[in-house]
Amino acid sequence: MLKLILAFTLTLSLSAKEVGEIIFVKGVVKIKQGDKQLQATKGQRFINKSIIETGSNALAVLSLVDGSKVKLNKSSKIVVSVSKNSPTRVGIFKGSSFFNVLKKKMLSKDKFIVKTKNASFGVRGTEFFISYGKGGAEDTWMCVNEGLVRVSPKDSKESVDVKAGEGVQVKDKKSVSTPKPLAWTSKLNWNLDSSKGQLENKVNIEDAYTDLLDQDYD
Repeated sequence: MLKLILAFTLTLSLSAKEVGEIIFVKGVVKIKQGDKQLQATKGQRFINKSIIETGSNALAVLSLVDGSKVKLNKSSKIVVSVSKNSPTRVGIFKGSSFFNVLKKKMLSKDKFIVKTKNASFGVRGTEFFISYGKGGAEDTWMCVNEGLVRVSPKDSKESVDVKAGEGVQVKDKKSVSTPKPLAWTSKLNWNLDSSKGQLENKVNIEDAYTDLLDQDYD
């Protein structure tokens, strides 16, 4: 019984640990921590496994305790899990986000993992962008600005490495497109520091589909 109580106490301690801070907020941004839902403000800290959601005209930048930063675009929703002995994990429920992971965390194994409904993205680099497709579609787009990201569709044993300057579309839980430069990604706003300029990303994910139509096929 004592061991059970100690284990339960440890679990509560880890779950309640502060794992990040809101360093920029614009519009309505909500944080759900357990049964509590709060409206986020700049400087507000959040605990492990918090769910953070931006409104239709909102934006937020998070700073995690591992040194990573995440920028949530409008109408986006994520959950954050940080653990000392395992990779930092971010789950994306909807929308899109930019990620910046410290270079010192880039070892032979993934130290930062992002999951969507159809794939897992193991981070081997520092800057990348992930977005769900248009109109609530469950396909996922990902591009790398710096470093390397390994893409693993949920129901496939195959993985694809995406390098800086390349992007892919994860069409479903089994397939991912060949990595290559995507014209629409050139206008993405990678800035995560409000002191260095605007943070808002004005690229519409629908441009990704126009890109596909404009490509030449053999």
